[in-house]
Amino acid sequence: MSLADTLNKNPIFKSLSAEAMETLVHSMKTRSLKAGEVLFNLGDPGDEMIVVQQGKVAIYMPEKDHPEAGQALRIFQNGELFGEMALIDQLPRSASARAETDAVIATLDNATFKALLAEHSDVATGVMSGLSGRIRYTTDFIGEIRQWVKRMAEGDYQSIQAPGHLDDSSLSALAAEFVRMAGQVREREEKLQKEVAQLRIEIDEKKRREEFKQITESDYYINLKAKLKAMREQDDDD
Repeated sequence: MSLADTLNKNPIFKSLSAEAMETLVHSMKTRSLKAGEVLFNLGDPGDEMIVVQQGKVAIYMPEKDHPEAGQALRIFQNGELFGEMALIDQLPRSASARAETDAVIATLDNATFKALLAEHSDVATGVMSGLSGRIRYTTDFIGEIRQWVKRMAEGDYQSIQAPGHLDDSSLSALAAEFVRMAGQVREREEKLQKEVAQLRIEIDEKKRREEFKQITESDYYINLKAKLKAMREQDDDD
């Protein structure tokens, strides 16, 4: 997949004209990464957008003593991009990124992006249009997530299903993760219900045994048993 095709799939850039897209693509730089190489660390300034052209790049939470290690939160592969919001807000990175395999990436840094906007008004117009649409889209998605949380709190797991298609791959991954999490919560709840039911059975059985023991060890029961034994012995003698 070409860089232009990849960018066209992203809500921020899909409104660009063919000419503006060509200008944007030519402004990007290509880099090679070795497997295991860290692209950026948690807390680093967010100053560039990354497109994966070959290989795999992981977003992960670094371990305290080994910043290069950590469980991958998401894997980006050929034709996928991430970090595009860094071109707008420049906030610190909320996670780290490393190459899972040898990889080739294309990057667009914030300074180049700003210069591009200053020289090409159509790029600025297209990006602002895409950004506005993404904000509306994300707001609607957050509203849906709130409804899912409400349903999950009410124990209604059946209606929590991932949307059929989302234009934003990050939101699509989030939706899939939420549905998976809801399924796990449901499984744990059903397991807990079974364990509680089994515990009730065991408690009832224990209570029954204790009550039986109390009856059989009572003076009344012992005396009654002795009288019945004496009556049998008397009948045998007769």
